[in-house]
Amino acid sequence: MLPLKRHQQILRHLQQTGSIRSLDLAALLGVSHETVRKDLAFLHEAGELERTHGGAVLPMGSARAGLPLPERAAFHHEAKLAIAAAAVQLVPPRAVIFLDASSTVLRMAEALPYDIPLTVITNAHHVVVALAKRPNINLISTGGTYEDRSCAYTGVVAEDSIRRYLVSLAFLGVDGLDARHGAMDINPGHALLKERLLGNVEKAVVLADHSKLGVTSSHIFARPDQIHQVVTDPQADSARISELRGAGMDVIVASE
Repeated sequence: MLPLKRHQQILRHLQQTGSIRSLDLAALLGVSHETVRKDLAFLHEAGELERTHGGAVLPMGSARAGLPLPERAAFHHEAKLAIAAAAVQLVPPRAVIFLDASSTVLRMAEALPYDIPLTVITNAHHVVVALAKRPNINLISTGGTYEDRSCAYTGVVAEDSIRRYLVSLAFLGVDGLDARHGAMDINPGHALLKERLLGNVEKAVVLADHSKLGVTSSHIFARPDQIHQVVTDPQADSARISELRGAGMDVIVASE
């Protein structure tokens, strides 16, 4: 494959996912890791992406960064459904839970049971829509500054709102998760909100499909020792899972 076509394929994949691992790129393109390294270096110099440990992410200044929710929700759809099914099993009756604005957490919101009482706090407009007519759920929206692309509320009002609650379980999506840095988000507003939230959370649970493991992104919101559990899908690399467990995280691999 010619370099130009490889570069186009790399950028097309990044437009869909926001981040990618070098190992996955090598398999996707059928080339060596050295070729991938050179391709990523070229695209980094061209301002098309940002290099990370183990891969690349879209630059925040790019119009492609932070894909609209429908596009994010469509990618790795089956993996997200499996993760959602496993995540809802962690929720006990009468729990106070926080659901963020990630596409994987949206799938979890849709999978929440109808027969147990819950309090759900969220900064995600799409989660509010999904749960608004559930009689078993006491639904609280943070409010705040609305971001159309992510269908989320952020900013001072949202951050002040979450400080008012003690949360049993926070279910958080990521753009990258690794054993050294912890959980990361490409959106600074989302990262700051989640960082503030962790001060009031008894247990933080990260929902991350296989494409997010071993990838770093621009804004860290949770250190490894702040993450109690990780739920991922069966395609996750076993070495990455071992690294996360070695850093003290309880990793749950969802069933297919």
